[in-house]
Amino acid sequence: MQVVPAGPRAGAAVVVLAGGGGTRFAARAAGADKLAAPLGGTGVLEHLLAQLRPRWPVVLVGPDRGAGVPVVREDPPGGGPLAGFAAGLAALDAPDAPDAPGTAGWEAPVVLLGGDQPFAAAAVPRLLAALAGGADAAVGVDGGGRRQPLLSAYRRAHARSVLAGLPAVTGRPVRELLAAPGARVVEVPVSDREHLDVDVPEDLARARALLGGGPGAGGAART
Repeated sequence: MQVVPAGPRAGAAVVVLAGGGGTRFAARAAGADKLAAPLGGTGVLEHLLAQLRPRWPVVLVGPDRGAGVPVVREDPPGGGPLAGFAAGLAALDAPDAPDAPGTAGWEAPVVLLGGDQPFAAAAVPRLLAALAGGADAAVGVDGGGRRQPLLSAYRRAHARSVLAGLPAVTGRPVRELLAAPGARVVEVPVSDREHLDVDVPEDLARARALLGGGPGAGGAART
């Protein structure tokens, strides 16, 4: 397991999930890797990481893509988003990590994002602010009122408790972290831009339009 190195510190760390197969995108784009798809002179994943790294330590869960951040794999690889989050949290909690027990960052919140959400970093400060009132978790909610579990933040003690209480994490959804009995969950409105995930080529076209201010850049944002 790679240890998350010391870095910019803003009272939180970010786990980015990048271990999915991207099969829907690949089926429509001749096997292309959606996370490496060109977006604004870089790739979809790199665009997200570039917005995160100046402010928060990041651990990437998935294959090593040479992105310049620590990488871990869920066990087993392809075990799903909750397994990915568990692997990322374990890396942040490792005994030799800078945020290990007894250090200032041990109880710092952890944010969960999908690697195919190039603009998700803009929502991180609001997710973290929502935890300030004592909530256990904060989750993004889109303009249609739907929760976006891959735009969420957690107190580490809550996340550890939920994960420890499950018989297994493989194949389970992230919403397990939000559905725990007695969990105090705050919903945070997010814009269409922030929760855009690149699942199919049309999503990539929309991301490019948003980035360039072209058609569709305005979206139906809820902020």
